[in-house]
Amino acid sequence: MMKKSVLVIDDEKDLCEVISRALKKQGFEVDCAFNLAEARHKLTAQPDIVILDNNLPDGSGIEYIQMHPTEFLHSFVVLISADPSTNLQRLARLEGVRAFLPKPFSIDTMKEILEPVRLG
Repeated sequence: MMKKSVLVIDDEKDLCEVISRALKKQGFEVDCAFNLAEARHKLTAQPDIVILDNNLPDGSGIEYIQMHPTEFLHSFVVLISADPSTNLQRLARLEGVRAFLPKPFSIDTMKEILEPVRLG
């Protein structure tokens, strides 16, 4: 069985490392991008899962999805944000985001959200 691929897009390198380590233990293949410019190149590989921070140095995750929706067609998108506003969560759902995780979140919660994708 092929490993499911995950792209983590977050400018917090420590958080990327923690998520990456935890998901690799779950059997995922994980790559990280620290800004949208770097992510754009890596999204061409059409990862199974994209974990996207909303607040990045070169733009907003949700605005990036709005401007480039085709880059996320085949991905299970999880938006993470320190801004847990219901407006952002509603907008994320409208843009096809499958899950929203307010920061800080537990790695166990993230693994729970991704389990159906890992098994599917």
